[in-house]
Amino acid sequence: MPCAPAAAPPSMGRGDRRRQTMTRTIEIALEPLTHEGFAPFGELVGEAPRTPEWQRPKLDAWKNRFEVDGRTELRIMRYHYQGKAPVFHLVERHVAVTESRVPMSGAQAVIVVGPRTADRRGPPPETLRAFHINGTHGLMLHRGTWHALDCFPLTVPHADFAFVTEVETENEIETSKDAIDGERTHLFDYKAAHGVEFRLVDPRGLAPRL
Repeated sequence: MPCAPAAAPPSMGRGDRRRQTMTRTIEIALEPLTHEGFAPFGELVGEAPRTPEWQRPKLDAWKNRFEVDGRTELRIMRYHYQGKAPVFHLVERHVAVTESRVPMSGAQAVIVVGPRTADRRGPPPETLRAFHINGTHGLMLHRGTWHALDCFPLTVPHADFAFVTEVETENEIETSKDAIDGERTHLFDYKAAHGVEFRLVDPRGLAPRL
């Protein structure tokens, strides 16, 4: 008995075509964390290339311009290793605090940041940058600097940071089971808005575990 002809596939509607659209992956190259390179996004926490703001015998003190609208909170954040070449598509920004983190025990990680914008939309995808936290300096983000939701550890099994933030900002985040787009923290999804996700790469060989 001859085989029956295959049935013609159903026509694809516009919604089906949208669902089948491929996500485009943009690679972000890792770069060293320097005072000059990071200046558009915040300040490094540590020895600075300027005269200390305060000194006495056997002591130098460099000051960072930390700002917070509400109550200050110090916590320990433990980021777990996510494997080589991690991929992400969500960024956030905090508008009520200059969020700061300092690596503990020489922890190494990658932080992805983007320039501030006038509205709640994230910056153009090609403006995101990835910096190598090598364990010698911490960092403080300007208010409104966009950044990936996580740091990406380069140490196994995790990387610990002393984390200085605002109580009210963290309360807003922690009351939601999912990433939140609220009053103090704004969220932007590049996959939903642009069909884009990001992958971290290390062409300079700065971090063997990336």
